[in-house]
Amino acid sequence: MLTVTGSVPVMDAHPDTRFMLGEIKVSPSHNTLWARDQSIKVQPKVMAVLHYLALNQNRVISNEELIERLWAGRVVTHGSVQKSINALRTALNGLISDQEFIVHYSKRGYQLAIEPQFLTEETLESPNVTTAIELGKAFASVQPKWRTAFWTITVLIVLFIIYHGVNWATIYLPNHHNTVFQTTAGYTNETGHERNPTPHPDNQHIAYIREKANPAKPNESDSEIVIRNAAGKDWRVATSHGTWFKLAWSPAGKNLVAIEIKRRDKFLAETQFYQPPNFLYSFHIFALDLDKEQLLEKQQLSQWQGQILSVTWWDEDTLEIVAKQGPNAGNGRYRYSIREQQLKLLDEVEGAINPIASTILNQKTAIASLHKNKVRIDFLNAAQGSINRVQLDVSAADISWIPDGSGVLVYAEEERKLFVVYLNGKQVAIPLAETKDKIFSRPHYSTDGTGIYYTEEKRSANIVMASLNGLKTSLTGNINLNYAASFSPSGERIVYASVRNNQTHLWLVENGQEHQLTTQPVTAKIDSIIWSDDGDHIVFNSGNQLYHHNLLTNTSELLVVDTDNIEPIAYYPNNNRLFALKHNGDSRNLWRIEGKQQKQLTFGAVGSAIEYSGDVLFQYVSESGLWALRSKDDSLERIPPNVDAYSKLLKADSAGIYFITGGTCHESNVFYWRYTENNKSIFLPQPNNAVSTTSFNPNKGLLQTGCELSEANIVLLK
Repeated sequence: MLTVTGSVPVMDAHPDTRFMLGEIKVSPSHNTLWARDQSIKVQPKVMAVLHYLALNQNRVISNEELIERLWAGRVVTHGSVQKSINALRTALNGLISDQEFIVHYSKRGYQLAIEPQFLTEETLESPNVTTAIELGKAFASVQPKWRTAFWTITVLIVLFIIYHGVNWATIYLPNHHNTVFQTTAGYTNETGHERNPTPHPDNQHIAYIREKANPAKPNESDSEIVIRNAAGKDWRVATSHGTWFKLAWSPAGKNLVAIEIKRRDKFLAETQFYQPPNFLYSFHIFALDLDKEQLLEKQQLSQWQGQILSVTWWDEDTLEIVAKQGPNAGNGRYRYSIREQQLKLLDEVEGAINPIASTILNQKTAIASLHKNKVRIDFLNAAQGSINRVQLDVSAADISWIPDGSGVLVYAEEERKLFVVYLNGKQVAIPLAETKDKIFSRPHYSTDGTGIYYTEEKRSANIVMASLNGLKTSLTGNINLNYAASFSPSGERIVYASVRNNQTHLWLVENGQEHQLTTQPVTAKIDSIIWSDDGDHIVFNSGNQLYHHNLLTNTSELLVVDTDNIEPIAYYPNNNRLFALKHNGDSRNLWRIEGKQQKQLTFGAVGSAIEYSGDVLFQYVSESGLWALRSKDDSLERIPPNVDAYSKLLKADSAGIYFITGGTCHESNVFYWRYTENNKSIFLPQPNNAVSTTSFNPNKGLLQTGCELSEANIVLLK
């Protein structure tokens, strides 16, 4: 039992002051909460607890303090506080069930997880809002004979807001930006590869990255940082024989940070097949005089051995980085002080333990993290207290602040969705032109909020057949994006994916003629196409979905929808059995799928896998040698060939296995490992290794696409 006496300082606010908790509007004087066309009344003491927590949201409030402030003069137990907290949580979750509002810290007390927005007089008099004060002034100026009409219109507006469930918090957010755009215009129109537009705070300059093919080394390119002024004049700031990855201006625009990527062998190239990223990241800080186009100072920070996901500025001296240190480490948020040259790991934000990006504006932070394979946005204030948390229905996202601070711009490349997410949780879609034959990436608002800069990359590729005699012939000869070609078991037919007229379809090539297979367009990129042994069925993936196409009936059906990305390995139409690789991040494992029944067959990190005679042959990532998954009893057996680690298995027969090493766009020759001789030999030389092989047939050769640097430009949506 506790007898309460004394007093504790508290933030000043009128007890009737309304406030917002994310989407929820709270009226203490009415003991009522509103959100999403619903309202809930609570007991006065429950409201008093909520109001007190809101007034002191920046700290943890103990049971003793709540009793002292809210049960003054009464003898109560901690159970009374707990009862009010439980009632409060029930009410809040009754309005919005997927959000945590009150955090309990063991032996310390309670704290609101979301920063309240008090609807003060200053807020009500925002120039974006028609306030009661303004209505009163307007009413006083109206002639008496028109006052009835004036009030009628006002009442109708209020009823419209209530009826359509307008989110009250949206009314009080700044809105100095556009979400409806009419046209697009090229910002860079050079023959090259311009990307990553990053507007300067002065709204007069933009930094971007330009890549050019290196004539001395056909398989490599040079990467430049370029700044363009309002007159369209370019200034090249730096060049790398690696590649520039990320750009970010400091808050005052005095410094530009850029991340450079190189492989450990100092040459920029892709990793080996199925190998986790093996890059070295360097941070470069450029102090610039934009008017004189002078580089005042350049600093190169220590190399980062891991993976960098995003970089932004906390203040003029401090970088915030989302990264992992090493292949087995988790993602974390770090702050790096340039002056003190110190790196600090930030505390995890509760519920955002797997961050993938952060962005900062005026020390207000937005963190994108993964939760059950979907992106979550956490908005934090300068003290790193929660403003709001918003769950998105996308699997990955690029984020940047809207310049007026009302929320963030989000782009989900896989789903091709561009939208804004406001501090109060509201999401507004920004329509994109249907250009599936082009890659849209790295959108950023112009500093004045009137337009959006983004990278538009032309996607075109043709499929080439590399025959056993060394000759190469073009299978496709058009300007479309053609990819994922796959030989039938006999090698007489080929299926490939093609993007034409902004739609992705499968096409079949037979006897030198091609025709479209699918009648309905495929919604996402196709990664892999496999055939059944009889050559009458194909299975292909599209993101986390698997489709089956029957070539005898020319019909398609959806086989599997999963939470993870899924890649088909083998399909047996007689019993509708499927072997597939399911992967999430670095984890890839074999599964057997029969209808709705699924069974995981490996537990580890599987690399390449192929089927032969009912069994699945595969490698574990980073391990040499082969394993066989025997279909008769699901047993795992190590088999003799000491095939190089990180190989891409192409085909197997009774005597051996065909494979390549290296990596995408720097492939080796095609090797054959004969079981009885226990060694490898060159089966098919590849003089040009800047290719990506998608299929192999021992009697026909290889199906490949080239790795030329594609054209890309920066576009302004306005």
